[in-house]
Amino acid sequence: MALAWALRRDELAAVITGASRPEQVLANASASGVELSLDVLGAVDEALGNASVTEPTPGMYVESGMMHR
Repeated sequence: MALAWALRRDELAAVITGASRPEQVLANASASGVELSLDVLGAVDEALGNASVTEPTPGMYVESGMMHR
């Protein structure tokens, strides 16, 4: 559910996952096809409370206007 939620966020360019077994890779990949209902999305929003999830946070050494590779 967490991967499906993260994959639908417009402000995220990618979701980095990890796996220690091959079946976990398949389970992670299957999250891309999951459609979360409005009830589930509402419950996630309620659980997050006041946590900011709408604005990206630059990395520690990121300077505004610079291209970082």
